Amino acid sequence: MSKRRFLKMFIKQPKVNASITPSSKKAARAMIRGLDLSQMKYVVELGPGTGVFTDLLSLRLPQDCTVLLIELEQSYIKNLQEKYDDRFEVIQSSACELDKILTERNVQNVDLVVSSLPFNMPNEAKKKLQSTLLNLTSNGTCMRWFTYFPCLMKKHYRQFEMSKTCFVAWNFPPMWIYTVN
Repeated sequence: MSKRRFLKMFIKQPKVNASITPSSKKAARAMIRGLDLSQMKYVVELGPGTGVFTDLLSLRLPQDCTVLLIELEQSYIKNLQEKYDDRFEVIQSSACELDKILTERNVQNVDLVVSSLPFNMPNEAKKKLQSTLLNLTSNGTCMRWFTYFPCLMKKHYRQFEMSKTCFVAWNFPPMWIYTVN
């Protein structure tokens, strides 16, 4: 997907597409740096968009790992479905349905959640998603996400025991990456 199309998506829906350009490859490497992906069996990516983070996951996750990609924006779905192998299940849905989606698949354990979602989603959706994420992380799931505005983001995620993983200056806009567990 072109950067121009990504920009159009931002202009059309800034609360869904929170950036004017896809994340950089340096940002993608920083997002998974320090994670032992070799033993993971089930990974969830929320808001994969063009698949910048997914590209690295596809290269580094074991062949027996299942990856669930949950993307709300219809225009990204076909590209994601065509781009990745059968380890990847692409679902067009709101991330706030994560609990229901995992239950439908009888998933008991999630090793990693990678999120590209903006923190300024509607309150009802945010509460529902965060409840699921709190449950997952309290049971050992590692969660990684990024923000362009850490001061604003922290008040939306204050119930999580998060730590700053790194700052990525070589991204536009620059981003901060956070981890729970």
